[in-house]
Amino acid sequence: MLNLTQEEKILWGKRLREPKNLPFTAPEGYLDCVDQVQRKEFQIMGADHQKITVWLTTTEDKTANSMLYLNIHGGGFVQQHAVWDHALCAIMAKEFRCAVLDVDYRLAPEYPFPAALNDCYDVLQWVYDHAEELEVDPDKIVIGGNSAGATLSAGVCMKSAEKGTKMPNQLVMIYPAGAMEQTEGVDVNGEIDLGDLSMRAVLYNNLYLESDDQTKNPYVSLIYTPGELLEQLPDAVVITAGKDPLCPGGEQFAMMMAASGSRIVLRRFRNSGHGFYLRCIGDEWQEARKTVFEEIRRKMNIER
Repeated sequence: MLNLTQEEKILWGKRLREPKNLPFTAPEGYLDCVDQVQRKEFQIMGADHQKITVWLTTTEDKTANSMLYLNIHGGGFVQQHAVWDHALCAIMAKEFRCAVLDVDYRLAPEYPFPAALNDCYDVLQWVYDHAEELEVDPDKIVIGGNSAGATLSAGVCMKSAEKGTKMPNQLVMIYPAGAMEQTEGVDVNGEIDLGDLSMRAVLYNNLYLESDDQTKNPYVSLIYTPGELLEQLPDAVVITAGKDPLCPGGEQFAMMMAASGSRIVLRRFRNSGHGFYLRCIGDEWQEARKTVFEEIRRKMNIER
């Protein structure tokens, strides 16, 4: 691990959250979808008596007793929820005429591992307890996210298996971080290009974790998930990017799930880099979303 005090970690967290480090140029008219749905913000009380902000997105033509998509945003466990997360949730709500619940979990370094995982798990339990109120089918719950959100989504399923609580019916992982063992390689006293994913990743790991031992925790590095948990995980659709340094770890975890009995749809978009799916980068993001949407329709038995 880098030799950083908690005060230094907080300062790095603030630097990483500066908008210039993750620019977003939406296609023309793309963000209009945010104004075409109903979005309600409220808070859920977690098991540790922490308040977790969530957004419930629906449409006027939402199907009665619909599926619910639980969205876990990315950002290295450090970055805030952003406008492109709201946009994706709006698109999901419109595509499936369903409810989408978006989680604003606690962020590192202020709240290191496992705070974010616990928040996401607590929200899932709340969904099952309030399915009737939400007008959703508790047997049609899909959990998914991108990058750190994908890792957290898998972790929530693993924690459900470990605790013997109800499991989501499907898992969606968009360029997940399957292995998080790189914690060195950045000179914190020198100039750092925070636009470089590899540099950001080292900082993210150091802000999220408190010791090198945690890099082999299966809830941190998915490739260390034991067989008894792998065997209980739901079917999944996994999207990776060929120009993404996270690609090998994410695909390794997908193969481990497949070998343990889950039905896995894995597609690598070789010309794309990290972030392409959420931030509409390049010319493959639409095909990637089509893959995800078709697989959700198949699993949830939703007609167009």
